[in-house]
Amino acid sequence: MFNKLRLGSSLAALILFAFPWLDIQCSEKSMMTQTGIETIYGGGTASEEMKSSKRNTEAYPSKDSKDSVGNAPLVGLALVSVAAAVIFSLAALFQGGKFAESASSILPAVALAFLLVQLMVGFPVKNELAEATSGAGSQTTANEDDPMASLGASMGAVMMMNFKVKTTPAFYLELFALGIPTLLLLNGFIDKHKKN
Repeated sequence: MFNKLRLGSSLAALILFAFPWLDIQCSEKSMMTQTGIETIYGGGTASEEMKSSKRNTEAYPSKDSKDSVGNAPLVGLALVSVAAAVIFSLAALFQGGKFAESASSILPAVALAFLLVQLMVGFPVKNELAEATSGAGSQTTANEDDPMASLGASMGAVMMMNFKVKTTPAFYLELFALGIPTLLLLNGFIDKHKKN
């Protein structure tokens, strides 16, 4: 039963990498989303509003664009861990074996740790927006002698402050899916220590 539960949750976690994890918004309107896979290489998918305005779409990376908002190698490592967990879960279910069972329990916990660390340090797109916001503020102070340059930099800073990066429910479902085998692993450790 536990092998089926591990397989189901690992498979769900693998599928959730294809769903939008981040929603980049400006003034509460979605401008771009990033799936779990897109966060790895810094791509993104423009919203319908952005697609309708070709001029604005070029400012954001997309699947067809060579621009990147930063790589997230921890998410890449999490994807590899989840894919390996699915393989070992299948092996444990159909062939059995202590190593396959252990790997199918440990790998989701490793992937969960990678994603939690990434969440704590911030996703690259969020860090890029923060740098752009702070850069616009420093330009304002550098150009105080030129009123037009100062006004332009101030407007840029205000516009950048309207940008927000929000994690979507799919990201939290990913954490939940990885949490199930992790809890089974912890439960196994607790049971083992109680017997000793």
